[in-house]
This record gives sequence, C-alpha cells and structure tokens, in this order.
Amino acid sequence: MPSRKRAGRSFSRRFILFALFIILAILAYTGVWFYAADTLERRTITAIENLNVGHQRANCEEPTARGYPFRIGLFCRSVFYEDAKNGISISAGAFRSAAQVYQPMRTVGELDGPARIATPYLPAIEAAWENMRVSARLTTSLPERISSEARNVVLTLDDESRQPIARAESFQAHTRQNGSDLDIAVIAQALTIDPEFTNGSAMPALAGELLLTVDDGVSLARLNAPGLRGRSGTIENLSLKIAGGEAGLILKGPVRVAENGLLDAELRVTVSEPQRIAQLVGTILPEKRDEIAGITAGLANLGTAPTLPVNIRQGRVFVGFLPLGSIPPVQ
Repeated sequence: MPSRKRAGRSFSRRFILFALFIILAILAYTGVWFYAADTLERRTITAIENLNVGHQRANCEEPTARGYPFRIGLFCRSVFYEDAKNGISISAGAFRSAAQVYQPMRTVGELDGPARIATPYLPAIEAAWENMRVSARLTTSLPERISSEARNVVLTLDDESRQPIARAESFQAHTRQNGSDLDIAVIAQALTIDPEFTNGSAMPALAGELLLTVDDGVSLARLNAPGLRGRSGTIENLSLKIAGGEAGLILKGPVRVAENGLLDAELRVTVSEPQRIAQLVGTILPEKRDEIAGITAGLANLGTAPTLPVNIRQGRVFVGFLPLGSIPPVQ
C-alpha cells in the first residue's frame, strides 16, 4: 500500500514538473517572439529613416509586427515612396506580410489598392486591383527573390476626368539575383486598352511579356538613389501579342544607357503575321496608314514572321538604314 502511495506521489510530481516545463517553454517562446517582433519594428523604422535622405521620402504608416503565435509579419496602414529628383512617387493602401516562425526569411504578403503612381513625362495614374499577393525570399541584405501577382488590374487617369486607360486580367512582376546581375520579368494577360487611347477603335485583348537582365543590377539596387545612366542590360524577350493568337511583335537584344542618358542598342524585332499587325496599327494611326502599308508590303516578301534589325545610336532609332525618330534621355 505505501508503495502505491509513493508511486502516485512520484507520478504527480512528474506531471507537475512536465506541466511547469511546458509553461516555462511557452513563456520563453512568447518572450522570444515579442523580442523578434520588436526587432522587426525597429529595423523597419531604421530602414525607412535611411531612405528618407536627400530628395527621397518613404513611409510605412504605423509599422506593427503581428502573427503570434505561429507567424510573424509586418503590417502597415499605408505605404508611400517618393523620389523628388526623378519625379517618381508611389502610394498605396495597407500592407500585410507573414512568415512562419521556423522560416522567417520566406515571407508572403498582400497589398491593398488603390495605388497612385506618378512618373516623369506622363500623367499620374491610379491602379486598382482585386487581390495583390507578394512573396519574397529574404537575405541579410537584399532579397534574393521577389514575386508579385495582381488580379483584375484597372488603370485610370488620376485627375478630374477619371478616364480609364487599360485593364488586365492578371499582372505579374518578378525579380531575382543572378550572380551580380538582376533578372526582371513582367507579364500581363488579357490586357485591353480603352478606345479613347486608340483613336476610338476597339483593340483585341493583348498578352505582354518582358524578360530583362540588368548587368551588375545587385549593386544598382543597393544604391539609395539608383540611376540608369552608365548602366547596361539585355532584353531577353519583349513580346506583345494578340491574346490567343500568334500575331504580334518580339524584340530582343542588348541595351546601354550612356552617361548623357541617351540609349544605344542593337535589337532584333520579329513581326508575326505582319498584315494583321499593320491593320491594327493603321486603325489606331490612320494618318500613317499608307506608310504602314508600304512597310507591310516589303515585309510580306520576307515570310510570315520576318526579323528586322533595329539599332539605336545616341537615342536615334533606325530600322536598317531608315531613321524612325529619337528617344529622349533617361535618368
């Protein structure tokens, strides 16, 4: 009988010790989580302060770490960035991110619209979407990879007219480190342009893709005020096609921005189904219809998908030896 009592007391003691261990482990985990959350908030504030130098301003309104107990992420009521020197500003709604506590360097997030985007030489636009998701693989310095995708994107002029510009069924943007270079991909599906911008003509839906490699792009991304002058890269693929078909344009080749901001490039442009492309362009630009018809007649002799050399020398654009116009300097 006494042995049973001792066994019962021993079991009770082990149970109490085990329960105490669990409580202490939870308290320790909670302390570590809130310490990490406080560190995340402080580092966010420091990073924003480092961006607010010179002509740049950035803001994450009320940065707060959330997600306890199994996740940790940053929440901002709104986000904002401005580069006054280059005339660029972007503002958007709430931002939410989250990462599993055992994989804090792999994070996902959501950004609420609408966003206001202002760039040089173009009117300000408003971008709205139904759902934008962002994922990133972080490192101790720059993110190794960032991907974003938005559904049902609508672009509108941000002025009194509120004139629609374009809409897309989906829009994706991806960046990744490739050694010292930076790979960039932009993909748009079912892109339609408002007839107001196409001479009143209804354009078919388009599919667009840009694959670009920026030489030494990792060092460029580390700069507080990155500029494109003196930089180079390669357009791996720039395509714009009629959705569901082959008619369209594909452009490839190296590009360099000189120190004076003027472009130099050696490009190859492939035109698939040039007759259909000419018909669309002629509808949008009726004053150029005869000129386009002449070019199309020459292309027809080169097959259904002819490839033409397009060279840019100090901002001047040539197709073969024929000048087409000029491109202003870039920043």
